[in-house]
Amino acid sequence: MATAFDRRRIPGPEISIPPIYEPLSNENEAGPSKRSGRSNDEARPIFLKTGLISQANGSGYIESGGVKIACSVYGPRPKAPPYTPQGTLNLEIKFAPFASNPRRAPLRDTEPLPLSHLLTQSLLPTIQLHLLPKSSIDVFLVVLESDTTTNVLSAGLTVASAAIADAGIEMYALGTSAVISSTCSDTSPGDGTGSGNGESILVLDPEEEEERNSTGKVLVGSMPALGKVTSIWFEGENGIDEVSEMIEKAIAASRDTHTILAQALLEGAEERGIGGDEEVA
Repeated sequence: MATAFDRRRIPGPEISIPPIYEPLSNENEAGPSKRSGRSNDEARPIFLKTGLISQANGSGYIESGGVKIACSVYGPRPKAPPYTPQGTLNLEIKFAPFASNPRRAPLRDTEPLPLSHLLTQSLLPTIQLHLLPKSSIDVFLVVLESDTTTNVLSAGLTVASAAIADAGIEMYALGTSAVISSTCSDTSPGDGTGSGNGESILVLDPEEEEERNSTGKVLVGSMPALGKVTSIWFEGENGIDEVSEMIEKAIAASRDTHTILAQALLEGAEERGIGGDEEVA
C-alpha cells in the first residue's frame, strides 16, 4: 500500500543549529553589558541581497540574527475594478513549515495575517502610490527562519523596501526599522516578570531570550533619509521617559540599517550594469 506523500513539497530539516562563534574577549566590558560577544547598543550583522528572483520585477533576501526572509515584488500592474485614483499595495507574509520550532502546519497558520497588516502600515508611507493610478503592487514575503515577531517585522520592512526599490518603483524614501527592549538589571533569567527594582537596561536588537525577560519592547519603522517615523509598536509597561528614550535609540539604530540597505541596492545595480555591458559586448 502506497503511503500518502506530497511530492511537490520538499521537507526541510527538523532542526536547524546555527554556528557558535567564540565571543571576543574584552576585559573592559563585563556584567549586563556583555551579551553573546556584543554590547547592548550593538545590533547583529545583517546580510542583504537584491535581484535574486529573476521572475519578479524586484526581489530581496535578508538574514538578520535568527531571521531569514525572501521577498518578491510584482508590478506595478493593472488593477481589477473598482479603480482607484492611486495605486494599491497588496502585501502577504507566509511562513515556511520549517521556519520555527515546532514545525508549522501548512494552511493552518493564523499568525501571518496580523503581521501582514502591521507591515503594510509601516511600508505604505514610503511608496508614492499617487503616481500609480489604477495599478497595484504585490509584495510577497516568505519567512524561512524566525525567532520573534518584532524581529520578523523589522527585517521584513527592510527587505520589502529593498525589493520595491529594486523593482524601480517610486518611493519617498527607504524604510527601515529597529527593535529596542528594556530589562531590569536584577531580573533573574527566565523570570519574565520584570518586577525587579534595579536600573533598566535598554538593549538593541534583542535575542529571543532577552525579549522574553524584558519589561517592554518597541518596534519603530522610519525613513531615516527624511527623518520621519512610519510606525511605532510598543508592548509592555514602562514609564514615558523610558519609552521616549527607547524610541530615540531605535531611530538612531535605523540609520545604520539604512546605510546597509542603500549599499545593497548600489551593489545590486552595479552587478546588473556590469552583466548588461558584458552581454552587449
